[in-house]
Amino acid sequence: MINEKNIKTIGTHNGKFHADDVMATAMLRLLLGDIKVTRTRDENILRTLDLVYDISLGEFDHHQLNKEIRENNIPYAACGLIWREFGSRIIQRFDSQLEENDIISIFDSVDKNLVQGIDATDNGIDIKSDIKVTSISDIIQNFNPTWDSNDSIDEAFEEAVQYATAVIKRIISKQVSVIKARIIVNEAFENRTINEIMVLKNGCPWLQQLLKIDVNNEILFVISPDETNAEYKIQTVKKNADTFEARKDLLESIRGKSSEEINSIIKIDDAIFCHKAGFIASTKSMESALKIAKLSVST
Repeated sequence: MINEKNIKTIGTHNGKFHADDVMATAMLRLLLGDIKVTRTRDENILRTLDLVYDISLGEFDHHQLNKEIRENNIPYAACGLIWREFGSRIIQRFDSQLEENDIISIFDSVDKNLVQGIDATDNGIDIKSDIKVTSISDIIQNFNPTWDSNDSIDEAFEEAVQYATAVIKRIISKQVSVIKARIIVNEAFENRTINEIMVLKNGCPWLQQLLKIDVNNEILFVISPDETNAEYKIQTVKKNADTFEARKDLLESIRGKSSEEINSIIKIDDAIFCHKAGFIASTKSMESALKIAKLSVST
């Protein structure tokens, strides 16, 4: 294990950049602070640096013929190699009270949902989709100056790193918040009065924890207040984290209807809306939210 206290200088290649080296730099800065990056291909300079990545065929390069490959056949790129070495320590910077299992859970989530896609793209693996979706790798690569631009590529690199830093900070922060919300979700699950409906006392991330504890798929709808307790959301529960398909959709008769129409159908007076796809609705009171959820369960 590398002691980050001994890392005073870091470097990567110059010229055109990709999400791989940009995100690796963002990770290192989250760990080491606003450390200067030397961007060069001069091996004499690179050899003087404490940590070098994405170049020089060292520990954090991936251009060797015997590059490391994950069990799911996604090869490591510099981003993944940096995350593997330093990811757990970066996560601890966000909350020093996290338990080891929580750190592992967050580490794996970031690797699966962010890092592996970047690594795959940088290694030339086509992540196929029927619909072209702009990826984080596409976005970061677009920070490179265009061929007809006089902009500084090093300044563009720094701009891309700032963007990547914001992205990974938000992803980790969200996962930390999921961990903190577990107590709220567990209490709501245990204290429900209607088997199919879970009511949260606070709006918080709930799906990940609910899918773990609701082993019999009992919960069909979750009700939660907004930040001001001025609105209450009724949400469906996905069959799993990777699908939009719900265990059950909201009442068909109110989907896509105006608040006045919903009020008339449900016999309430404070409806706000119901999405036409039937996965979320909202009201101004808990009582009305419960009424929509109960009717949705029974139909």
